[in-house]
Amino acid sequence: MTKNNDINTNKHKEESMNIVNVHDPFFLWGLIKHSDQSLIQANETLSDADRSLLYWSCHYYKRSNVCNYLLDNCKLVRTARDAIEKLSNITKAGENKTPDLTEIPVPFILPTSPNFIVKELRDGSFISSKGKPLKFTVINEKGQTKTCMYKHGDELLQDALCIAVMKEMNMIFKEENIDAEVVYYEVLPVAKTEGLVEFIDNAHPFLEFTVDDENKNSKSSDKLKKFIEIQPERQKNLFRTFLGFIISGIVLQLADRHDDNIMITDDGKILHIDFGCAFGQKTKLERLLGLFMDIPNSPFTEDVFIAIIGREDDDKEITKLWETIKDRIWLCFNALRIHKNRFKPIGEEYYQHFHERLMIANDDSEARQALDVELEKCYNNRFNAARAFYYKIQQNIVS
Repeated sequence: MTKNNDINTNKHKEESMNIVNVHDPFFLWGLIKHSDQSLIQANETLSDADRSLLYWSCHYYKRSNVCNYLLDNCKLVRTARDAIEKLSNITKAGENKTPDLTEIPVPFILPTSPNFIVKELRDGSFISSKGKPLKFTVINEKGQTKTCMYKHGDELLQDALCIAVMKEMNMIFKEENIDAEVVYYEVLPVAKTEGLVEFIDNAHPFLEFTVDDENKNSKSSDKLKKFIEIQPERQKNLFRTFLGFIISGIVLQLADRHDDNIMITDDGKILHIDFGCAFGQKTKLERLLGLFMDIPNSPFTEDVFIAIIGREDDDKEITKLWETIKDRIWLCFNALRIHKNRFKPIGEEYYQHFHERLMIANDDSEARQALDVELEKCYNNRFNAARAFYYKIQQNIVS
């Protein structure tokens, strides 16, 4: 009898250990290693918020057995499923009139922020861009709001992967006691060509900080410097997030970088948005201009650098400070090199990309030299001006 009890106890321990980590940034890509049984078993130990994370991961890969079990056992997830279906249908219809959001069932767990229980939706409108995505505001019982967008026609899995990598980077920086941060927003691929995007509130495109000269060409200005100087915390935030901004752009090999998808928040944090071109993909313009010049993955102008250091009066001092910043960027980069195996769950193809971008085959000295070359590409590269000029033409044509 005791022997049987021991066997049952060991079995229970094994089952208890077989709990999935839905908070792992790469959980969506590691889902295949979990059986339906283990995922259903994990449900018993999860909060409703974690069940939401599990459900939407399984929903993307059509793990219907797990999805149906979760829907039967969590009303807030079931209502979220219904709400997302209605949002999808409204977006797909793409009518010009103001969308009626009163038909969306509430309350439900917001899939991109599972601790946020949506009590109301309002301010629905269609954005005049490709696919006419639906933009709306959600409100919880405390009156807190989030701005979201539902999109059709774009493959958001790559965006989600970029965000997951950024989350892992932040975890590594924290473990290594490096004061750096990659700012990101939440993305949920609901199906292959549709999904939910959660905006970062109070973020402004860098386009707002550029001015035109007498020839209507964009040029550097001190608008950003003045914006940063208003609040001391902005300069600190800009510096620590600038490190993450540079590293994430280089490692993810982002492209299509221009002043409308590089943002800065009200508290001074800089971030990338729009990851449709990553992992070496390029726009047609970049493929053309790449024949004549280097294409930076995290371009920034002298305005950003001056805003970080707070001065522009001494070239020697500025050069010295730039070298100091490069040292800090290397600390971030080398921390990712040390923890390279943390990126293996994303699969062999993508891991090979990180192996190359982190220059794992190189020793520290070689990698540092190669990183410095990348950094110089990003700083006031002549592509920045060419891309800005082309983008302005595009905007003028659209308007």
